[in-house]
Amino acid sequence: MSVKKTKSKSKSGASSKSKSKSTSKKSSSVNSKTGKNKRTSRKSKKHSASHKFFSKSFFFKWLMPVLLLSFSVYLYILDQRVTERFEGRIWQLPAHVYSRPLELYLGKSISIEQLKFELDYLNYQIVDELPQQSAQYRHWSNVFEIKTRNFIFWDGEEPEHTIRVAINKNKITQLIDIYKGESADLVRFDAGYLTGIFPSHAQDRVLLKLDDVPDMFVKMLLLIEDRRFFSHWGVDPLSIARALFVNIVSGKTVQGGSTLTQQLVKNLFLTQDKTLTRKINEALMSLLLEFHYDKRLILETYLNEIYLGQDRKRAIHGFGLASEYYFGKTLSNLSVDEMAILVGMIKGASYYNPKRNPLHASERRNVVLNAMYVENLLTDRQAKKLSAKPIVTVKHAKSSLYPAFIDMVKLQLQQDYQAEDLRSEGLRVFTTLDPYMQFSAEQAVIKTLPKLSKSKELQAAAVVVSPSNGDVLAVVGDRNPSYKGFNRALNAERQIGSLIKPVVYLTALQSSSDYTLATMLDDSELILEVPNREDWNPQNYDKKYHGDVTLYEALLKSYNVPAVRTGIDVGLDEVIKTLSDLGNIDKFNAYPSLTLGALNMSPVDVASLYQSFSANGYHSPLRSVHAVLNNQRQPLERYSLEIDNQVQPEAMYLINSALIDVAKFGTAKRLSQHLPIQVAGKTGTSDDLRDSWFAGFSGDVVAVVWTGFDDNRPTTLTGSSGSLKIWQNLMNSIAYQPYRLPDMPTISKIWIDGENGLLSEKGCKNALELPFIEGSQPLQHSDCEVEGGSNWFLNLFN
Repeated sequence: MSVKKTKSKSKSGASSKSKSKSTSKKSSSVNSKTGKNKRTSRKSKKHSASHKFFSKSFFFKWLMPVLLLSFSVYLYILDQRVTERFEGRIWQLPAHVYSRPLELYLGKSISIEQLKFELDYLNYQIVDELPQQSAQYRHWSNVFEIKTRNFIFWDGEEPEHTIRVAINKNKITQLIDIYKGESADLVRFDAGYLTGIFPSHAQDRVLLKLDDVPDMFVKMLLLIEDRRFFSHWGVDPLSIARALFVNIVSGKTVQGGSTLTQQLVKNLFLTQDKTLTRKINEALMSLLLEFHYDKRLILETYLNEIYLGQDRKRAIHGFGLASEYYFGKTLSNLSVDEMAILVGMIKGASYYNPKRNPLHASERRNVVLNAMYVENLLTDRQAKKLSAKPIVTVKHAKSSLYPAFIDMVKLQLQQDYQAEDLRSEGLRVFTTLDPYMQFSAEQAVIKTLPKLSKSKELQAAAVVVSPSNGDVLAVVGDRNPSYKGFNRALNAERQIGSLIKPVVYLTALQSSSDYTLATMLDDSELILEVPNREDWNPQNYDKKYHGDVTLYEALLKSYNVPAVRTGIDVGLDEVIKTLSDLGNIDKFNAYPSLTLGALNMSPVDVASLYQSFSANGYHSPLRSVHAVLNNQRQPLERYSLEIDNQVQPEAMYLINSALIDVAKFGTAKRLSQHLPIQVAGKTGTSDDLRDSWFAGFSGDVVAVVWTGFDDNRPTTLTGSSGSLKIWQNLMNSIAYQPYRLPDMPTISKIWIDGENGLLSEKGCKNALELPFIEGSQPLQHSDCEVEGGSNWFLNLFN
């Protein structure tokens, strides 16, 4: 038993040894692996350290230089963009277009209504006492006391005046300089702004120089927008931190941290997108701008760039234009409260617009004034007084109200200036437009045209011109005068009808001794053979023939057949030459129908023609521009007066005497019943009543009116039933001086017999007094019977 036990133990010990060996092997194996893992770990650490070293080395040696180079290139591109814009032409400046300046002098013809209109148009403020500030006036009865604005014209600066004006019977009878206590020879008002000729972005501005900006305004601007402007480098961390704190405390955005330089960069170079990229670019470009340029230049540029509102499509930029647009004054003439309104608008030009939102503008103005009080720039009393003032803006003339006239201006300017220059060089263009006459012409069309026809397609055009110099005073190109489409005054070339007859008879009177106003003309049937066409058989408007008639009667009653015979007799080429002598530049074919106005002219062409009649044969080419200044207000161009006379004055006298009687006894006799002054003129009606015309003149204006359909269909209107009525209403507003024939020693007035053109006694039944060029009067006497002196011939026209 013991042996067995021993064996058992022995087995057990062997087993134990075996386990021990096994454990030893495992342990050895583990130790071996551990050692290997330690080696692997050491290698891994060594590799990791090597990798870190390699990454840092790569970053510093390769990646960082590439990034720095890229940033430098990007910075260079930004730098180039900044410097190119600042050292070149920063802005495209539109041409500013002005009306003619109103001039007052003793004896000038002007009504009380017109002077009130002119002052309102120029945004003068009416006051109850003697005006103390520029652009103010007091009015009672027929007396005005006015303090004008100073203004820079083509011949220098016009200083402000304080004057008293008295008007009696539409004439200035007193013009006194109040402070000098003496009569004033001539007072010229500032020219009213009409419109601009804009670049594609339609921005407008009046450039300011920093030296011309009031010191108070600069202090106010920097106080509200950038207190540390003269100490930061374009970006102000303190302002950003302050704004961030205020916004967090308020729970909303109430304050910005952008400097004036950043605002300028955003407006000049960047979009309004609120992205991180744009903000980074804004900061970098601001630093670059400050690095290159003087603070004063940056501030001056800001003053001229800031957006401050909209006038239709015209964007108002800069404080120079804003002060004129909102208050009718230069920036240097603004009151402190008005300055505060403009500074307050920077926060939101639309929301704080004093014209559209006076309540918002008032609240923001008071914030600015209070800030000035806190900084001791205003006393408490001043701040309260200014804060209580009402918001008063001017009724500025909106841009582009006169498209038909501006078309004429552009046409004239394009003869001397490139289109790009007009849109970018900041030219100041002084035109000939008379605001009162333009308004009157528009109202005559707007109010009269609907009475002529129920058709809203019936169109009209009107042109008003000065007889003495050819200045274009008013142009209407559409029944809706502000419409910017087709300009009928300039571009609608239509048959002029009987407007040609004075030209035909003028040709006869000056080119042949056989013709006088008393010459008998044949008004019987006329048939003309026309090669390759049907025979031409001209008819009178009344479809009747009147036998032998005087030239005078043929013109007054606008008979067609005598005009055709006369034109053929004197020569159609001669009629065309007379057209040229009167200022017409077009070439026409010598067809017999020319004598009845079968030739196309625009209303502007007709106005040019009749200007020569109104000036007694002295033609002045029409002009719509008087002078042009550059953006430094130095003269570039003067369009001087040109006068030419190619027609015989005595013959023109005879025609004009007949045109006076056309308005008294002829086809336009209604004018003598509705106009208080003597005028002269001629009706015109084209075939089938397609065109209705009237062209005529007083002593101070020439006016031409056309009515018709654009598709050339009949209107049912003659010259007297259509355009004459518009012309009459227009002249009632604008004509002050009667037309009078000039003194001419070589002209004699002779009594003749209206039935046969022979000499007559004054008391004869059909006696008619007509002017004759000395020696051309008839020699034979009529055997008419002397009666009680009534003028039988003229009674035919009543």
